[in-house]
Amino acid sequence: MNETNKVDQGEQIADTQKTLNGLKRLMKNNKEMDITLVSRESVEFFASMFKEIDTKTYALLRSATIPNDIHTDVEYEYLPESSLKNFLEVLAEHLNNDSLGWLFLRSCKETYIPRFISVISERASVKDALEQFCQILKKENTGANVYLESAGNTWWLVREKTGLDEAWFKYAEMFSVLCMAELLRALTNDNWRPTKIGIQSPDIDDFSKLPSMEFAQFFLERPVTAIEIPESILWSPVKISTPAKPLSERFSADELTSLTFAEQFTLAITPYLSMGKLPIKIAAEILRMNVRTLQRKLSAEKIVYKQFVEDLVFEQVSKRIIDSDESITEIANRYGYSDAAHFTRSFNRIFGCSPSAYRKKYRH
Repeated sequence: MNETNKVDQGEQIADTQKTLNGLKRLMKNNKEMDITLVSRESVEFFASMFKEIDTKTYALLRSATIPNDIHTDVEYEYLPESSLKNFLEVLAEHLNNDSLGWLFLRSCKETYIPRFISVISERASVKDALEQFCQILKKENTGANVYLESAGNTWWLVREKTGLDEAWFKYAEMFSVLCMAELLRALTNDNWRPTKIGIQSPDIDDFSKLPSMEFAQFFLERPVTAIEIPESILWSPVKISTPAKPLSERFSADELTSLTFAEQFTLAITPYLSMGKLPIKIAAEILRMNVRTLQRKLSAEKIVYKQFVEDLVFEQVSKRIIDSDESITEIANRYGYSDAAHFTRSFNRIFGCSPSAYRKKYRH
């Protein structure tokens, strides 16, 4: 390589670094969520990776604070994002980075990206599809901040995430890089490959060894994660022949970001109500939140933790008494009561009758 080419390449690298440093967008108009929520389907997808480690996954799920019933037909729709952070840390304890990379890539190609592709209906151009993907992702994870940005005479698919100093962050960024790259590959029928990628992490080895990244140049310690997309690719038509499926609606992105803390807490803690009398210390650990912070936020909405959780538990109990054929003892055990008599006394205190009488009165 002659000196002129070395200078040109050095200038290009400097320009790219400058562009990546300037990419961070301040989302001033979006309310920051106190408890980040993730869809049950997303958590189930990640939890399924535990099967790669051991067929006995209950202990791994418990370590990651993911409910053991995550792979069954459950009624709750969201879990706290803390369960995914725990999942990544537990997974990394059992697999080395090379194995993690291949597991992430295969899971993205076979399951995660096809799931998103199936509901993307905006297909006039890759840009349209990516913008819709960003909106869909916000409903899958209220903490997701992924967007397209034009900078440095090119386009970037950008992901913002805080928590760089936490143990889970590196693995989340590894997955995100592979996910964004595989999404672009799928939308272009493999007519695109990553060449310039900015990452927040400081260690290039963890990323340069990722599968399918052999042609990518990584820029370290950037304020965001970003993948460059040539404009010719961005405006090209999407090359997917299968029709899009209707997108199921839980909450809109706006509805999710406008939830009160009590509403966020309710959605996040509902999957764990089978633990019965859930002590506030355990709830705080599940949410990766300080106990005093949790108490303060609940008190600000005039909520007493113990009473609030008991009300949530017995709301679930009353539905199951009416809608299921489980015995009262089975329902009591399901919600953490080993003593059916104690369960009946608590139920009678709240509803003014025994569980059996309640079932007889309201079942029909």
